[in-house]
Amino acid sequence: MKISPLRIAFSALASLAMATSANAAPILDFSQSSPGNTVVSDNTGNNTTFSTSVPTQVLVGAVAGVPAPPNTLYTETFSFTSNQAPVGSGGNITQGGFSGTFTYTNTLTGVVQVAGSVQNATLSTITNGPGGTTATFNASNVTFTTIAGPILTQAGLPANVGLLNGTYSLTLNNLNPNITTSLDFSGRAAGIITAQVAVPEPASVVMTSMALVAGFGGLGLRRIKASRA
Repeated sequence: MKISPLRIAFSALASLAMATSANAAPILDFSQSSPGNTVVSDNTGNNTTFSTSVPTQVLVGAVAGVPAPPNTLYTETFSFTSNQAPVGSGGNITQGGFSGTFTYTNTLTGVVQVAGSVQNATLSTITNGPGGTTATFNASNVTFTTIAGPILTQAGLPANVGLLNGTYSLTLNNLNPNITTSLDFSGRAAGIITAQVAVPEPASVVMTSMALVAGFGGLGLRRIKASRA
């Protein structure tokens, strides 16, 4: 069976449009409800572990962009490590290269709602004068292993978690001690997780473009041959 060049071209165009038109959808918006500083950063030289010291209860503000019912509680656990050198001083310190995993479980049902892993995330502290020091943790390379079905549906995302990538961001306050020279501290966290349909790698875009060129080029060649017949 012959496949028309036009069909090849439009199939490639449709694939490219589907892969690149997705917008990020919010998955989870939360803040710590457990008492005390349960998020810790332990730093020795270039080695830093950033984690929950114990499973931490968080109050969910929104799920897939929709306000959660009052007192919706999830249990948060995460652990990320880096051996890149921290840079900066005076309370303004940044360290990249963090990798690890996170899990958010419905505290009432014990069912995992969102889980995944991150690569090459960044932990930064910022000193705000009299306001003290805060910290941020940002990952733009998130691979999801679990997103509960109702969350995917509400966010308008496909059921196959393997098609998704996303972001993971935390903001920390109440840092103790007030950071001056290293990333040794404890704090309280609030955060947000987003997901989107995976955008193709540059090589995939190139291959799709080649298919478009081949398709439309073949179509043009057939028309030229037909006009000469």
